[in-house]
Amino acid sequence: MVNDDFTAGADRDVLQRDSPVAVYQQVADVLTEQVSRLEPGSRIATEESLMDQYGISRTTVRKAIETLVAKGLLVRRQGKGTFVMAQRPVKMLNRLAPFMETFTAAGMKTVKGLIEYKWMEKDTSVPAKLVSDDNLVLVIRRSYSSAGWPYAIAEIFIPSHIGRHISLADAERNSIYQVIQDRTLKPLQRAEITVTMHAPPEHLADALNVRGFAMVPRLERTTLGDHGEVLECTVTYFHPKGFEIRAEVATDASPIQDSAVHGAG
Repeated sequence: MVNDDFTAGADRDVLQRDSPVAVYQQVADVLTEQVSRLEPGSRIATEESLMDQYGISRTTVRKAIETLVAKGLLVRRQGKGTFVMAQRPVKMLNRLAPFMETFTAAGMKTVKGLIEYKWMEKDTSVPAKLVSDDNLVLVIRRSYSSAGWPYAIAEIFIPSHIGRHISLADAERNSIYQVIQDRTLKPLQRAEITVTMHAPPEHLADALNVRGFAMVPRLERTTLGDHGEVLECTVTYFHPKGFEIRAEVATDASPIQDSAVHGAG
């Protein structure tokens, strides 16, 4: 449903045609103020409605909307319209923690969905650090979304000697860290992380709504137990406009004690 704030009355008088500020920027400023009052995921009026409301051309409307899209305030969805961007969660890389905590800390209602649970032979799609004696790997793919907006998709790769303890029900409900600790009693010691920009994988592009993006953030995490045993590897792809990753660093005189890791829920 289109929000009433974008359809009530004609707002042509709010624009100053003789102002040195471009008309599209004036419209963008008005829309920015309106967007601040809306719920994440709200759909704004169509281009045609905004043209009529402000008495401006389609080109001007599009420039105004693209200004807000570039700022991460609005997002276009092919065939559906333009929506208020859901809140941007911030992941701090400072401790081992379930991925869902990132959304909870931001006060967001988030849906975690199971895309796939399967066994496969290790191939080039599996991170090289993952070692499995029988060459079999359990793969769990999960999606994370809020207000209908996809934020991330995680591909979790688990060696067979650990994966055989993880059921489909576990994959649907629980964090991987919780499952590994509860089912195997193996302690989680630390994690190694690599963050890169990567072309969106074809098999995930639609689910993450990133067709049209040349590159997306990719975070690869390897969780280690006692004696450097690899317990799992997770590759997470993020929507470029929907997530923020931060790391804290310190000087040598004031080291940060916790290893910087990214948690997968």
